[in-house]
Amino acid sequence: MTTHRALPVRRRGTYEQSVLVLGAAQLGSAYGIANTTGMPDDRSIRRLLRVAAELGVTHVDTAREYGESERRIGRVLSSSDGPQLRVITKVAPLMTGSADPAAARSVVEASVRASLAELGARRPLTVLLHRAADAAAGGGAGWERLREYLEAGVADRIGVSIQSPDELRRVIDLPDLGYLQLPCNVLDRRWLSDEISTALSARHDLVVTVRSVYLQGLLAAGRGVAWPHLPDQRRDQIVAALDAMAAALGRADRIDLCVAYVLSLPWVTSVVVGVEAEVQLRRNAALASRPPLSSTERERLLAAIPEVPADLVDPSRWRG
Repeated sequence: MTTHRALPVRRRGTYEQSVLVLGAAQLGSAYGIANTTGMPDDRSIRRLLRVAAELGVTHVDTAREYGESERRIGRVLSSSDGPQLRVITKVAPLMTGSADPAAARSVVEASVRASLAELGARRPLTVLLHRAADAAAGGGAGWERLREYLEAGVADRIGVSIQSPDELRRVIDLPDLGYLQLPCNVLDRRWLSDEISTALSARHDLVVTVRSVYLQGLLAAGRGVAWPHLPDQRRDQIVAALDAMAAALGRADRIDLCVAYVLSLPWVTSVVVGVEAEVQLRRNAALASRPPLSSTERERLLAAIPEVPADLVDPSRWRG
């Protein structure tokens, strides 16, 4: 199988991260609307992590909520010949609305302790709150506990996984915020306002990693699956428009276009993409290694793609 040059690495302050981060939700459960192969076995996970490191991936992204993911990653990374991958994890969700600082601290402490044990961490972790609402739980006591882990060197960055621009507004001024994870893709225009772009671009030290670059697999599957909150005819029109723009802009295909678009946003550090198989990992690494769209190409693409309902671009609204 052919290889390609090592993945580009982007720097935010003293923190360096490859433009592709390996998402590990699929390593702990059969995750994803377009997942057809289920959860990889232990041998496949070992191979995936080794290949990721060989391709230049610097980080793997997991969470306490991702089933067996931390344990299975830790078993590989803590072995004597384990690949040199850094770990980003998310604490277990706090009790939203709780006013008890001790309870919030306790949840964070128990979660970080469990992550360290299962991952067998040899290096500091990047630790995120799994929900924006958790930053306010217990009067902010959970966040303050993360700051203590940062000061002690247990964490090298702390941050928050957010869902929307409204959540960004609520967390952007948290003290010591160094990392954000958010959902964005070629159909999602919520992050393009001058206000949001300015707030993110102004923080040169802030790592912003984008998940859902393929909209939970919908953009990759195209016409192959039903799209929530969108009629099939409308779905087919959007897929056709994306395919046409991929050809017009000299991209290999729709998937290439999706990655090139997100990595062209000036405030984006990396994309995090989950895989179930080595061929997917290699494909995503090859795409992330290509030059992103220019600003002119990005504007041309946005002008050609019709807007879609907010209920489609926000996976948290897909249930019900």
